[in-house]
Amino acid sequence: FAVSQHAVTGDTTRTVIAGGYAPSQSPTTTNTIQYITTATTGNATDFGDLRGRTRRMAACSNATRGIIHYGYSTNAMDYITIQTLGTSVDFGDTTISGQYLSGSSGSAS
Repeated sequence: FAVSQHAVTGDTTRTVIAGGYAPSQSPTTTNTIQYITTATTGNATDFGDLRGRTRRMAACSNATRGIIHYGYSTNAMDYITIQTLGTSVDFGDTTISGQYLSGSSGSAS
């Protein structure tokens, strides 16, 4: 199914797509996490689930962990370990809620 308003994060080998708006589904928001191996062609593979359904999200990462902000008027954040399949884990909350967010990434030099 087609998804928009999702979060994307990853590392040097894996791109992770989480949550989003799926207008052809019921409910229209999804908690699905999928991944692709960046260096190869092919379809996305199931990674796990977010703890909740949401859209208008953002994400960031370093070489190990991806942080996902739920967006859509909530301040919740979860994290995943990019190379380990499974359900996201509570990371904490931001001080304000928001939607149509953006993310940034970095790693130690």
